[in-house]
Amino acid sequence: MLSVSGVRLQTPPVEHLLFYAGLGALAAAEVIEWPIAVMFSAGHLLMEMTHRPGLQALGEALEEA
Repeated sequence: MLSVSGVRLQTPPVEHLLFYAGLGALAAAEVIEWPIAVMFSAGHLLMEMTHRPGLQALGEALEEA
């Protein structure tokens, strides 16, 4: 949580920030193209925002297999 001038902003977890930074570094080093990095970032952000219980259950089932 970040507070600036009385406005509170919730920051993403450190793991997510590192993921975005890593994608940016890969795109800057031209290992992947910028549109691909943006697409992965948007998909990751959308998955984080939805927190679907069905997807979590699927992930847990795949971990057990």
